[in-house]
Amino acid sequence: MHSGAEKTLIKMENINKIYKGVQPVHALKDINLTIRKGEFLTIVGPSGSGKSTMMHVLGLLDTPTSGKLHYIGQETSKWNEKQKAEFRNKEIGFIFQAHLLLPEFTALENVLMPYYISRKTNSKMKDRAKEILMLVGLSDKLYSKPPQLSGGQNQRVAIARALMNNPSVVFADEPTGALDQQTSADIYNLFRKINSEENMTFIIVTHERNLAQKADRIIEIVDGKIIRDEIMSSYN
Repeated sequence: MHSGAEKTLIKMENINKIYKGVQPVHALKDINLTIRKGEFLTIVGPSGSGKSTMMHVLGLLDTPTSGKLHYIGQETSKWNEKQKAEFRNKEIGFIFQAHLLLPEFTALENVLMPYYISRKTNSKMKDRAKEILMLVGLSDKLYSKPPQLSGGQNQRVAIARALMNNPSVVFADEPTGALDQQTSADIYNLFRKINSEENMTFIIVTHERNLAQKADRIIEIVDGKIIRDEIMSSYN
């Protein structure tokens, strides 16, 4: 097991999420889950099962209707929106299927975009961005723009952007859904490399069973409930 993996990073206690409407949707039902530092896990389930809702709640993008969510021992329900945003920016990285890159900017500029927005860019940050782009295998594409890159390369830029802050946890929502099989495998192996070398927690939401089976731990959700929480035999 990774060093430090015993340290609890995230804890969900009796989490419920209900979307109000003419017909209320009970998206998460009494979820209890503990995630440790350095884990590599996947969340699987059919469409509409609640897996994306779970990622949004875990990533502080959505607020549970009831229950408690703890991050590094702190209860997040007591945080205001500003505190949540600051925590997200510092501790959480997000990677989405639609990589959400800005086409008119270079790979380097896209990785630095959060800093351009907050006007905190400096030479040290540029060096860090170049290092990460090298880590994801794009040292020769620093000044290429998204239209000049392949789908897999653009996803690597999005990964580099998520890693820029050296977050405690990275959430990846269907990160290989738009990629071919070989590129998907390459991206997965890259996640593995970063997880191993940086002891960074990865939580991957996917419907791809073959990808999910390679994780150290699989969480399966059906109808808003966890029906399976399995440590895979390869985990050591």
